[in-house]
Amino acid sequence: MDDVVADWKTAAREYLKKPTWDWDQILPDTEWRRLKDNQRMYRHLPLKPGAHELVDWVTKYCRRTDSGLFFLSALPHNNDVPWAVQDKVWWAHDHFPHIPVFLGPYSNEKWMRCEPGDILIDDRTSNCEEWIRAGGQAHIYKNWDDCKIWLEETLK
Repeated sequence: MDDVVADWKTAAREYLKKPTWDWDQILPDTEWRRLKDNQRMYRHLPLKPGAHELVDWVTKYCRRTDSGLFFLSALPHNNDVPWAVQDKVWWAHDHFPHIPVFLGPYSNEKWMRCEPGDILIDDRTSNCEEWIRAGGQAHIYKNWDDCKIWLEETLK
């Protein structure tokens, strides 16, 4: 969900007052601790541009092919944001009530949910690489336009 349909990075930049933060750099521990002080952050994340288009496209595909559809999200590092699970579920229910939410539980464990042929759309390269090694297909999400091209080419 985070940084595919929910705009976590924008919310984090605004909360930390770092509008130009380069996410390729490691966020210092002091900044992570500040983010974790915002215990309800996941409840109020803005939608990513293209989120509705992505979900509509995938929903239609899943209905047409009788495939399952769910959000696979992860607990925050160290599981130190107690509201995260409930708030992610509520967020998804508010924006996309037809899609259930499953937890990784941690990001580096998402691959454990993969069955051969399953598709993952994720913002983390490592998650996609692990998913592919587990027998699935994966797309590293940057934006809806690129993802749509990948979906159309991959799923024909």
